[in-house]
Amino acid sequence: MPCAELSDIRCYYELLGDGEPLLLIPGLGGTLRLWDPVAPELAQHFSCILADNRGMGRSIARRTPRSLSDYVSDLVELLDYLQLDRAHVLGVSLGGVIAQHLAIDHPSRVDKLVVVSSSNFFTPYLKQMALLLAQGLRHFKKENFVRMMELLATSPQFHDENAELVEQRVKVKTNNVSRGALATQLRCLACSDKTPEQYQIDAPTLVISGEFDPIIPSCYARKMASAIPDCRYELIEGAGHNPLVDEPHRVVPMIVDFLTDREANQGAWGRSECVVAQRDDEG
Repeated sequence: MPCAELSDIRCYYELLGDGEPLLLIPGLGGTLRLWDPVAPELAQHFSCILADNRGMGRSIARRTPRSLSDYVSDLVELLDYLQLDRAHVLGVSLGGVIAQHLAIDHPSRVDKLVVVSSSNFFTPYLKQMALLLAQGLRHFKKENFVRMMELLATSPQFHDENAELVEQRVKVKTNNVSRGALATQLRCLACSDKTPEQYQIDAPTLVISGEFDPIIPSCYARKMASAIPDCRYELIEGAGHNPLVDEPHRVVPMIVDFLTDREANQGAWGRSECVVAQRDDEG
């Protein structure tokens, strides 16, 4: 197994593809297996770096993280270990928050940034959502908690059309998700807000959100995009909390186009351009 012996973690990672490096950061309770449906296509264009966050999957924590900065430090050390000065960065949900912190605290290490289903501030609504998840984690049976997470994270259309697949994901995650690691991630999220003065992202950024995302509603992603000078915002109609799973045929090409568009790297998009990506059956 490819593992990097870092300061506070034995970090499990996988490398896939050729091209410019692309660091992929999974979300709450996720492992690098999150990327399996889309990694092969991304690997046709980039050298994908897939890693399990500290304490998740096959990554072994030597020290319990206390803030999102600890997860960021792990990723910076992983880039050092791989002898990479910088990389494109793609994060989903909690991984998107970690990706933002990486871009803010270590701007020289981030080429372009893609943030999916995320927010830049922990608003009262999002605090209540995190509290709901924490209460479910504490009181529900693990399978019921995972089922709740899948229901919240999946769009109605995808769930109705792929009920058996969703059920398979529930069974897999019930066996693989650690309650303790999940609780740690939620605690780190709750104490890791940046102030508006600290929130400064210079990297060209693509922000993506799903139309039917109750965990982090699209209004927060749109507001986040408006706070980033060189940013493009995409709303994915019909998608839920993870558009990469619900609508990969639409989302992956827009990520590839963004990361390979040299003109965008020169700030051609300007401040927060908003685009709505429609479902194929809606024109």
